[in-house]
Amino acid sequence: MSPDPQRSSADPSVRFLQRLMAALAHAQRLDDPRDSVICRRWVEIVEGLPDAKLFQVIPQTLRGLFRDPDARKKLEACGLRADLPLRIEAIAPYVVSFRRFMAARSRPAEDASREVIATLRLELRRLKTQFDAVFDQAAAIEAERDRLAGVNAQLMSEVLSLRLERDEAQRQVGEARSKAFRFLRLYLFMLKEELQRRRQDAIRMVTVEVAIETNLATLEALGWQDQAQKAAREILGAELYAAYFDGAPVPESARRDAPAAPYFPLGEIRREPRGYGAPISSKLM
Repeated sequence: MSPDPQRSSADPSVRFLQRLMAALAHAQRLDDPRDSVICRRWVEIVEGLPDAKLFQVIPQTLRGLFRDPDARKKLEACGLRADLPLRIEAIAPYVVSFRRFMAARSRPAEDASREVIATLRLELRRLKTQFDAVFDQAAAIEAERDRLAGVNAQLMSEVLSLRLERDEAQRQVGEARSKAFRFLRLYLFMLKEELQRRRQDAIRMVTVEVAIETNLATLEALGWQDQAQKAAREILGAELYAAYFDGAPVPESARRDAPAAPYFPLGEIRREPRGYGAPISSKLM
């Protein structure tokens, strides 16, 4: 059997939810029960529900609504925040005390009633003091969270900036390393040719040696010492490598007669931007 609409509408729990959703639809403030207007609004919303039930119904209902994205937006428009649970838990006790106070005031002005009213007033004052502390604590937590969010955003921006700088530095280092390696190979071939001559061009030899030592030092500083050694061994061969780097004599079998090579000034061959040069290092061992 389907539920009776009249019985459902008379159910206090259903009426509570209907009145709450109506308040959300009109974006009425529901966040601070210390405000008498907001407290009276909650008294109207929970009408028909017993006091003991409010301590569970109000927070559980609000937490359930916060799980729905659309309802969450409406709750936030009413001042309620899922990340401030203390404020949500503070609603029911304040509403119960206020409702008891208003019920006592409506009774005849008997001595017992006056005592009840006085007791409830003291309870309301005590609750107000407690909830002031709760709300102040929640406000402090919210402010600290916002501060930390700002700090986090700043740190993320700094991290991104550092990553971009790192990537740019890595790119420049990679370009410098590749360029130094290309020039090293070029001058190693020139060195091989000069070592094989029976009559060497002294000026050309000095130019080649300076260029080789400069690029060897650059590659060593950039972590490519092993690659530089391997290239030198492959290009020069074992005999000429030992002759140049270890000081061994050049064997006659490696020498050949050849016409004098044209002189290439260092600056004309190595047209590279300023800043790629490095101090002359000792020969690779």
